[in-house]
Amino acid sequence: MIPDKKRDLQCLLCQRPLRRIGEDFTGKHIYKCHDCQYVCTTISTAAETAALYDDPEYFDGWGCNLDFDYDRFEPSVHQQVDDYLDFLAAHTQGKSLLDVGTGSGLLPHIALQRGYEVEGTDLSAYVSQNVPAKGGFPVHHGTLDDIRFARKYDIITLLHVLEHTGNPLAMIGRCKELLNSGGHVVVVVPNYQSLDSRIKDLLSKFKLKQRPYKHLALGHHNWVFSIKSLELLGEKAGLQIVHRETRQPAWRAGAWHRLLGRFGLATWCWIVYRKMSDKLQLVA
Repeated sequence: MIPDKKRDLQCLLCQRPLRRIGEDFTGKHIYKCHDCQYVCTTISTAAETAALYDDPEYFDGWGCNLDFDYDRFEPSVHQQVDDYLDFLAAHTQGKSLLDVGTGSGLLPHIALQRGYEVEGTDLSAYVSQNVPAKGGFPVHHGTLDDIRFARKYDIITLLHVLEHTGNPLAMIGRCKELLNSGGHVVVVVPNYQSLDSRIKDLLSKFKLKQRPYKHLALGHHNWVFSIKSLELLGEKAGLQIVHRETRQPAWRAGAWHRLLGRFGLATWCWIVYRKMSDKLQLVA
């Protein structure tokens, strides 16, 4: 259940009690399920979330710009999008793509050039009103539950989106409903079990970090997952897990970083879920 009230402090995945492990430098409480290996905080209200993403200044950063002028995006942003699309080509099938939380829209814009049929969604009215003309594809405004889609998709991407949701299990379930048979959901999120996070957790725990637990970005992030918690999430949603790994951002992919990935210690978790065909689901 979502940890928004004292009586709800149970794991979303195993329903065991969550343990409070501390609070960050802003005073936000941090709860952890040791069995499922993730942490979370009190979920922001819908009004708070809408205010955050409706502010255009939210998108004036991260190597992007408010004009959504893709030619002026920093090279590292283009490099990362190319990495995402190469990953999709290697681990998914099909050409209809829904990018949830599309933000600047660069990924669907480049995917369109690679032959995909693309659409996006975003909570931001600013994005929904301005990206379609820049990116050349439609953007639906609102949550997946609010939007009435006219079709289903081969691929749905949640790239640094799931950690912002109020209920990640419900989000994955809704994605499953929107998939064609045999379709894929691709999730990329920060890795709670990364070497960087482990070190900063220890420093925060022993009050050796000036701003404790700042690395978790709580308030901005409601959840911080591990590969294990993502596997459990997919299984609970009735999806098949076809690939998982940890990987550094594309602009930090040297030999040392690749070594971290081999041991599950890289900065981001990448996982691919597959919706089984109707016949396979009946057999299962």
